[in-house]
Amino acid sequence: MDRHCQSLRNYRRCSRPRLASGNTTNIIYWWHMPLFFIIGGFFLKPIDIHKLTAWKKFFNKRIYRDLTIYFSAGIVLILAYSILYNKDWQYLVNHLSRLIVGGRTLNLYTSTFWFVNVYLLSITAVTLLISITKSRVIQLAVVGAGVFLATCYDKIDWLTLYNYKTMPWNADIVLIAAFFTYIGYLFFHTNWKWIEKPLPIAGLVMSAGALIWFYLNQNFSFEFSMKSHLIQSSEPKVLMMTTIPLIFSFAVMGISHLTTYLPINWFLSLIGKHTMIIMYMHNFLLDILGRAGVEDVLTKVTIAVMVPLIIVTLEKPMTEKLMNQRHLYLDSYAFK
Repeated sequence: MDRHCQSLRNYRRCSRPRLASGNTTNIIYWWHMPLFFIIGGFFLKPIDIHKLTAWKKFFNKRIYRDLTIYFSAGIVLILAYSILYNKDWQYLVNHLSRLIVGGRTLNLYTSTFWFVNVYLLSITAVTLLISITKSRVIQLAVVGAGVFLATCYDKIDWLTLYNYKTMPWNADIVLIAAFFTYIGYLFFHTNWKWIEKPLPIAGLVMSAGALIWFYLNQNFSFEFSMKSHLIQSSEPKVLMMTTIPLIFSFAVMGISHLTTYLPINWFLSLIGKHTMIIMYMHNFLLDILGRAGVEDVLTKVTIAVMVPLIIVTLEKPMTEKLMNQRHLYLDSYAFK
């Protein structure tokens, strides 16, 4: 189980976006966000949807913490940008209000925050689905229909928010994200150990490699960006959406399992464990480094990863120390 937890953290590490361009960017976009949503479905389980207490428990366990961090981090980063770039109050109010609308309206330091919006909506939708019906055929049909519907239009064009054609919290992207979230749920609640066996890993890696070779040799085209609902393909979109991201995501999972045997696995696992704070902070850190004149990509990536890790590593002992000091103060006050 410990090795499985390490694998899970490594999946998250591998799903972080990298600084890249051109064909490399397209290939990374095929899987790096779908993998996040697949992982998000691992620990979902049905609830009694007729009981308010069940929904309260779900909210407290699955939603509250991420929602709190979303708004807290968003406010801090928007304030930081406003100070660094000497923005006025109108700018500040405009961008703070975007945290409520979310989705594509979030930009600059908060451009990756759309993921949290769609993630929270997706785990709620999938939890509702698996709670309403126990039939996996019906469940798969529903999420499959969602993906098909998502491929039937390009973008939302009937609603404009902050000059973006989008829905609040990128709600329409849930049609895509819920599919991957459900696949994660299905994978984790069946015989998931197959992903740790050499033959499936080799088959997935070879399949991913073949797809890359065919793509680079222009045998097919496929562009996919979840945030902007970009789906362009020379083949049927629904076919590409339900195969290529899964092949690459599970290939990455297999490779991530193999990394648990490496001497540096403890560090890779640490990165995977704290992927969210890296996601929240990396745009801010990369911009600061750019303003400071740092141009080396490796240096930028290293700092963008290490600074959040240092913060979370120091935060826990400091918080515990403050809490202990508070308890000592209260105890001494009580006995006066």
